[in-house]
Amino acid sequence: MTRYPKLLLLGGILLLQSCSGTEKQPAQNSRNVAEADTSNVLVSDDQDFILPQPITLAQALKSSGIRYHEGRTNPIAHADDYALKSDQLLNFGVYSADLAYCILNEKQQEARNYLAAIRKLSATIGLDAVYSDRELADKFEQDLDNPQALEELVITIQEKSDDYLADNDLRYLASIQFAGAWIEGMYLGIADMRTKGPENMGSALTDQMNLLSNTIRGVNSYPTRDERLKLLSGDLENLLRTYETFPSVKTAGSGSDGPKLSKEEFEVLSDKIESLRSKIIKPA
Repeated sequence: MTRYPKLLLLGGILLLQSCSGTEKQPAQNSRNVAEADTSNVLVSDDQDFILPQPITLAQALKSSGIRYHEGRTNPIAHADDYALKSDQLLNFGVYSADLAYCILNEKQQEARNYLAAIRKLSATIGLDAVYSDRELADKFEQDLDNPQALEELVITIQEKSDDYLADNDLRYLASIQFAGAWIEGMYLGIADMRTKGPENMGSALTDQMNLLSNTIRGVNSYPTRDERLKLLSGDLENLLRTYETFPSVKTAGSGSDGPKLSKEEFEVLSDKIESLRSKIIKPA
């Protein structure tokens, strides 16, 4: 079973205002921006893995200069097509990342649409008690023109989700949702990185890659993995092995800002991420 450290939850949202003031944790081969923000995270009871929230991932990428790209998010119409529980959990995470992406880029109507998709999926994965809350939905509508208020509302929703999962012994569901959010966040970042070129993207992508081993642990913690999730775990492990064998990653020093991927390495990694994302948003 997993838990969210609720007393520290508000601290995590400070990253939404400025990543530059976030305290860094020691890390091998990277300065580890996203993983360093451990105040809004999913943590196992035995400290096996740490996972930040989707909005934190989106902000880490946005703070690196990544811009909004129209048409990159998962179409909301797909929400009706996910019949398998694993697909529903993964794409609940995908839509959570899309929602954060829209909120942080002040795309009000798009944010409204993705909240509706999330609420629809919540009824199938056991979170309808949280997302059917009429008061939260009304507040979301009231705050559409206020990104700061929407970010704070995301915290409130997460707290309610945390309480519900704890009360019903369903914490492990969050690990699969996070895997979907992580893949979508990486996919959303790739489009902008391609236009800038890997030499100009800094460590935006490599920072996120440091979360991959924890994402894999989260997926493997799910007690009843179906074939879909077993294949996902294998794909994630393959992605991690590919990344770890890049010459730039092998030669990056622990005191550096992290590996600077070559254009060839970036394209290999991007292709794998885009292929993986295509798999998870396509209904089984």
